[in-house]
Amino acid sequence: MTSANAAPGSIEYTWHVYVSVPGEGRAFAHGTVTVPVSFCWDRVTREVAAWLRSQGSTVQLADIHLILAPNAGKAV
Repeated sequence: MTSANAAPGSIEYTWHVYVSVPGEGRAFAHGTVTVPVSFCWDRVTREVAAWLRSQGSTVQLADIHLILAPNAGKAV
């Protein structure tokens, strides 16, 4: 879940979390997510959780840490 550039009207967050992976145990996951600026913090957290679950991980919403990252994914 990574983007290279935020589109106008969107904002980027970096995130990190420990997840449970069936057959593997616990693992550290991290990435960036680009969402519309209208998304509240809770909505962003739910989007990240939904993506992680679609990848086969078990995650608790309270375990996801978001950081506002205006320059995430951009070359410096």
